[in-house]
Amino acid sequence: MEKLSGKLKDTASQMKLNVVHLCSSVDAKNIDEAVLKATSHTSNKPPSDRYVEFLKQTAVTCFCHQTISAIVQRLCVTTDVCVASKCLILIHIVIKCENGYKGEGLRGTNSPRNLIYNQGESTLKLNDLNVDASRFTKELAPWVQWYKEYLKIYFCTAEVLGVTPNIKLEEKLLETQRVSSYNTDCIFKQVDFLVNLFENISARPKTPTVKTNRIVITIMGLLQEDYISVIRLFMIRFEELGQRAVPAELISVLVRLENCREALSQFCWRCIRLDEDFWGSVSNLKDK
Repeated sequence: MEKLSGKLKDTASQMKLNVVHLCSSVDAKNIDEAVLKATSHTSNKPPSDRYVEFLKQTAVTCFCHQTISAIVQRLCVTTDVCVASKCLILIHIVIKCENGYKGEGLRGTNSPRNLIYNQGESTLKLNDLNVDASRFTKELAPWVQWYKEYLKIYFCTAEVLGVTPNIKLEEKLLETQRVSSYNTDCIFKQVDFLVNLFENISARPKTPTVKTNRIVITIMGLLQEDYISVIRLFMIRFEELGQRAVPAELISVLVRLENCREALSQFCWRCIRLDEDFWGSVSNLKDK
């Protein structure tokens, strides 16, 4: 019955989309259709790779904000836990495609954070989700609520850094040059925000153990990527601070960071050497 209801909702959404786009561009229709199919009611699986790849491609073009708006619109009208979780996954993936090193801005009225939160938060229906539809939705609901807040902090951190917290290894040199030009107070503020990001990852809901939840697994995979990237961002700033007089306020921030270590240990298996170097640098900086 639940699957039939979901199928009917998806069919109705597709019909509405066809009517709305009778006079619109092909690109706009393709984006909305990809969002619709990636966030279907009828599957407890994460968004299909086919549609994710298409939306990722639009994220590095002039259609980026249109893609984000389409996902946010979908999120604003749904009360379905699965659909909401898939929308948040798409937002996370699309924003990670943005590259501040190529000059895209993260501030202003058209910034991703503004589009998603400042304009949309008042109409998001995350508090009205149909949580009791099934055991699966009950299990997923706390993740949706947490994920929304995590992404909000993710965007705040991006604004402070000037780039999304998604640095690639080949971008390390450019980021190092950028950080070396910042004053110590600025670097300290950035470190504080990065610690806050790790604290929020540490506060994630418990991973389901009774039955595999592929949506949660996908979210955890994205958090794994964030973990590695944020460590790189930390290391660059720690190396720079190591050459300067460390502000006394930094010690308490480093203590907060160390308090996250156990909860973050689940993510270190893909970067064991980097992880060891990172926590070693935290201890060294604290003892400086």
